[in-house]
Parts: sequence; C-alpha cells; structure tokens
Amino acid sequence: MWKNTCTALALLIMIFSGTFAHSQFSWFSTPKTVPVSIIEPPKFGLMVKRVAFGNPEGGCAAIGNDLIDSKILPLFQRGGMDVVERQALNQMMSEYNFSQSGYEDANSIAQIGKILGPSALIIVSINVCSPEQLPLYQDIQGLNNSVTRNYISKTRYSLRGSLRVVDLTTGQVIGSHDFQSQPEEKNTSTDGQPEFPPVDEVQSMAMQQVQNQIAAMFFPYQAGTQVTFYDDKDCDLNQVYLMLKNGDKNGASRMMDSNLEACKTGKHKDKTLARAYYDDGLLHCLSQDYDKAITLFTSAMDHKGAEAVSQASEACQNAQSASAALDSYMAKVAKIQTPPPINNQPTSAPASAAVTAPPSSEATVNPPPSAGKPASATKTPEARLKELDSLFKRGLITRKEYDEKRAEILKDL
Repeated sequence: MWKNTCTALALLIMIFSGTFAHSQFSWFSTPKTVPVSIIEPPKFGLMVKRVAFGNPEGGCAAIGNDLIDSKILPLFQRGGMDVVERQALNQMMSEYNFSQSGYEDANSIAQIGKILGPSALIIVSINVCSPEQLPLYQDIQGLNNSVTRNYISKTRYSLRGSLRVVDLTTGQVIGSHDFQSQPEEKNTSTDGQPEFPPVDEVQSMAMQQVQNQIAAMFFPYQAGTQVTFYDDKDCDLNQVYLMLKNGDKNGASRMMDSNLEACKTGKHKDKTLARAYYDDGLLHCLSQDYDKAITLFTSAMDHKGAEAVSQASEACQNAQSASAALDSYMAKVAKIQTPPPINNQPTSAPASAAVTAPPSSEATVNPPPSAGKPASATKTPEARLKELDSLFKRGLITRKEYDEKRAEILKDL
C-alpha cells in the first residue's frame, strides 16, 4: 500500500510539475522583433533628369562595360531618368570630332552640354576586379579527443572603383564617389577538398552589391533596423502582436490604443504598463505618426520594464528625420523640368565636325531649305526611315518623336 501511495504521489508531482512548467512558458513569453523601415533620401542626389554614360576607365574595362550596361544604366532608367547610352554618346562625339581622351577636354564637355541640354555625365572607373580561390581546412575536436577535419573551398571576388559626375552645363566635376564589394562563397566537406564555388556567381554577387551602393547614392533607398515588440499576455499585448504579424498594422494600432487605456485604469505592475506604452509607441512609429510615437516612448521611459525603449525611440527619431529629408528632396525633384529633345546641331560646332544627322525634332530645329523644299524632301522615304531608326537606336530622339516622324514619312509612300 505504501508503495502504491508513493507511486501515486510521484505521479501527481510529475503532473503538477508539467502543468507548472507549461504555465511558466505561458506567463513569461519571449519578446519578438519587428522591422522599422527607414526610407532615406539619396546620399548624392542629381538635380537633372538626363544622364549620359562615358566609357569606363581604370584597369578593368571589360568588367566596367558589363557593370554599366547590366547594372548601372538600367538602374537610372528605372529611376525615371532620361538616359543617353554610351553608344549614342560615342557616336555623337565621333560625328563632331570631339576628344574622347577620358572626357577631360573642356571644349568637348561644353559642346556635349549644348547638345544634351541640362544633364550630367557619369564616368565609372574600376581599379580592382580580382577573384581568389582559397583552399582551407578547420579541425573540430569531438568526444574522446577525436578530431574531424572540415575542408573548405572558398571563392572571393574583390570589386573596387569609383564614379565621377560632371555637370555638362558648367563642365565642373560635382562629385566623386567610391564603391567596393568583396563577397565570398564557400563549399565544405569532411571527405576531402570540395569544388570551389564558381567565380562568375561570386562576381555577379559583387556587381549586385555595387549596384545597391550606387542606387543609394542617386535614388531614395530603404534602410532600417529590427526592434523589440513585447507580446506579453497582460494587457493582451500578445493579441496585438498576432494581428501585426498577420499584416493588419492599422488594426493592431487601434487595438493597442484601446488596450493601453484599459491597462492604465487597471491594477497592473509598472513593468506591464511600461511595455504597453512601448508597444503602442512602436505601432505609431510604424504608421509614421512620429510625434505620437515619441510621446508614448517617453511615457514608457517613466516606468521600468521596457528595456528596449531607448533603441526603438532612436530608430523612430531616425525614421522621422529621414522622412523630412526625403520630403525635401522629392519637392526639389518635382521642380526639375522634363529635358527637351536632344538638339544634335549646336550653334558653335567645331569647323571639322561632320554634321550629317537630320534634326531630332521639327519643333526645336528648323532645317535649312534646299531648292525651296525641306532637306528631308530630297531623300527617299526608305533613306529617311533608315536615318530615323539610326537616331532612335542612338538615343537621340524619344519613342514619341520616333513614332510621330515615322508616321509622317509613311504618308509620303
């Protein structure tokens, strides 16, 4: 009987211990983290809407060509810029016999500016473009002093350079900015040296990282940080977190406002109230109601228990500053006029320049008459269409101008 009683008592202790352990898990939850996004203005903004790209400089011309064509040029196109491609710029410089020695000739820069109008010239220089493949190993000591050798094959790619921005209105360099990237990938094995990760894959990673760095120089970009969200059971903070996790940010904010008011009137510990203020402040920050958020964070600091409030308050103030700076930048961008069609006949072209291309737009340049007729009338429609295609491919006219002129030529057939 005593044995049975002891067995029953042990069973009750096990059941009670399991129940208590489960309750402990429910009462003391682990704080979660949520991202606070910060949209920053560009580190180096351009106050023009047209850019041209020169030939790459430095010791890595092939990589420079690939970087410009596959990463940088599309980046500016997606950013709403009117982009003059390198082939078009080189053709233009060739036709006018401009110097192409690094785009440093002041006269050439001035002439390009007259042709392109308010615009910027971007020259990319890459000095380092080197892959490395490193065979490594690591010895890991296990039980009974046994040692396992872990073989590592690491591929690293270093890409470093800079870009220079020239104002084509004044010919002055308005900025020079460095970029660098050194990503690496590795394969591991305990059965001998594994294959190295492909160089081209790691090189692609480096180019993508450089593209991201250049994007942050010229266009608004998203930064941010991870901050704590308390999901305690008290004041139903856990229910608010579930709603936020499911994507209903506005609903979570409304619920938290209501929960905070109820929490303030109840008999709760200082720690609970501090965390309620904190979560409510964080939700207002996520909704970009920064002034209210900072007020709530201050109230959280007046109590004890929300240890993360300093970090979150700083992140929220950074987001507020970035938002104001972004608004100021976008207001300036909105005032930039759309660039006019490119005039490919500057009034002071060099005497040696061979001006063979027709005007890009009748609204901007009137061609000289020939025997009482426009110069274009002396050419066959087929020749005029070929010239029009050439102008469009070189980026000297827009799609709209191309379509309008093409329709006009086709009427003469």
